[in-house]
Amino acid sequence: MAETKSTASQVQQLPGVEQWKKAMDDQNTRMSTMFDELGKAHSKWIEYGNTQIDEMAELMKTQFNYMNELATSARKLSVESSKKAMELFVR
Repeated sequence: MAETKSTASQVQQLPGVEQWKKAMDDQNTRMSTMFDELGKAHSKWIEYGNTQIDEMAELMKTQFNYMNELATSARKLSVESSKKAMELFVR
């Protein structure tokens, strides 16, 4: 029985191996490019999300300050109207 040995040089001599290797190398290059672009898009998405969170926080602070101003004005008006009402009865 004849002994068969396969070596790396014999495998590379098979028809189509070079074309297959080139196709796989091209595919790996395209996948690397795709993942690089996905990484950039993901970073932009995170940056946008952080910006939106910061803007929402600023809006909430502004709303709280405005509500505080409204409440302060309402208390002042309430005290002033009570004083005027008492002045009408005291006359």
